[in-house]
Amino acid sequence: MGGTDQEKPSSHKGAVFYYVNIIFLCAITALSLAAAVILFVRLERLRSEKEVKGTVYTDAQIEKIKYAAMETEKNRLLLDIQSSFESGKSTISMLRDLFPGDLVVMWEGRYYFYPVNRSLAENIFDESDFSLGEHGFMEYKGENEDVVVSRGIDVSSLNGEIDWEKVSEDRIAFAMLRAALRDADGNLVQDERFQENMSGAKSAGLHTGCYVDLDADSAEAAEEIADFVLSHLTLSQQEMGAPVAVRVQIPDHTSSLSGQTREEWTRSVRAFCAKIQKAGYEPVIYANTAAFYMLLNMDELEKYGKWIADYGDYLYFPYQFDCWQYSLKGTVEGIEGDVSLDLRVHTRTDEEIKE
Repeated sequence: MGGTDQEKPSSHKGAVFYYVNIIFLCAITALSLAAAVILFVRLERLRSEKEVKGTVYTDAQIEKIKYAAMETEKNRLLLDIQSSFESGKSTISMLRDLFPGDLVVMWEGRYYFYPVNRSLAENIFDESDFSLGEHGFMEYKGENEDVVVSRGIDVSSLNGEIDWEKVSEDRIAFAMLRAALRDADGNLVQDERFQENMSGAKSAGLHTGCYVDLDADSAEAAEEIADFVLSHLTLSQQEMGAPVAVRVQIPDHTSSLSGQTREEWTRSVRAFCAKIQKAGYEPVIYANTAAFYMLLNMDELEKYGKWIADYGDYLYFPYQFDCWQYSLKGTVEGIEGDVSLDLRVHTRTDEEIKE
């Protein structure tokens, strides 16, 4: 489940080159401005030296210093871009390297830049901490002995009948199950295999949780979705062992939700999570990188867990997270066809370590 903001191949090569050139020129402009700032600082220093030592710089010398600063920055950028292309990196990977202080996402052929909010709890992991291991399962390779990870999947009726005993034997520890969806008439209905999957996964010893799409145009509508999910949960949070997730997706232009503001999306998510939490369950926000950055005010949602869908070579998410959906095309015993793969990540607290 969940979308992706990775680049998609295009037959219109001219358009690709056009975007790359625009990005390149924008980057050159930005660094030229940076060079101008550097020049200003240098000029101030030169003026100070003049007052102290009596040194005099002509306009020509100042212009020469300015030109040298701009050339240095431009050449550095060109070398970085050349190195990125030669290494086979995609345009978005190159941009993420060039702008480490920004979150860079691509949506519908355009690139968006969002400053990282350094006041929020950070993702403590490095790119090298995770890698794909046996049979395509993501594994933790870091050195922090207090990090605990578990394998998981998320499924719905679209995955057909599941042999949960075989799933368990494939070392899957938890399952997120689709709880509900909209029917052809727009009514909210239970996923036809939800109870069957909940019972089967629990009997096989898996932790279970569930998810539902946030297709609500108001906080009140979001609460109604939460109430519907809660009405079909027969197990407590302790018995389930995994959270209740609300999935946020960027709507297409034909959707009635496409005109909602960031504030409206955030209010709806808060309303859903608050309802779930009040009922004694653990709420989690489930979205891909584009939806997190483009639709939500992250500082208003920090107290809730994050389930991030991202399918790159590493997790491109600067904030603390609880679960990572890293593949839509996994293979698991007991399930026919592709299945979404997840990794649940937990760092033991001091109290847990003492125990």
